[in-house]
Amino acid sequence: MLKSLRIILASFIFVPAVQAVTWDALSGEEQTVLKQFSTQWQQLPADKQQKLQLGANRWIAMDSQKRELLVNKFEQWQKLTPTQQTKLKQQFDKFKRIPTAQQQQLRDAHKNFQRLPMNKQRQLMEKFNKQNRQKMMRKNQKQTRKRG
Repeated sequence: MLKSLRIILASFIFVPAVQAVTWDALSGEEQTVLKQFSTQWQQLPADKQQKLQLGANRWIAMDSQKRELLVNKFEQWQKLTPTQQTKLKQQFDKFKRIPTAQQQQLRDAHKNFQRLPMNKQRQLMEKFNKQNRQKMMRKNQKQTRKRG
């Protein structure tokens, strides 16, 4: 038992650490995308360097339409309040915990929703919001009854 514990611990000691990426090792395109980090690059943790490099490569691989869409989404994100950002992060975390098949169903439903005319989208959103308000009211009533 003790021997196997030592082997397990030793295996963690020899796990290769994330390798730092020198600025000069980045391609010219990567350096262009990451130029805002050039002066502090060597001070960044190795894992952060690798994440930034991965992000730069994703950006480089995107076509101009995808880039524009991403910039617009980022601008929308920045306009949100910290509370709204936190709420969206929590919803995304919740989404990631559901089974993959169910995630795909939700993605498909969202695509179908986006294909609808705006007036139909508004009608569905109003109906959805009304149902949610009613659910919340029933939930609050049940909680009030339990307390009383």
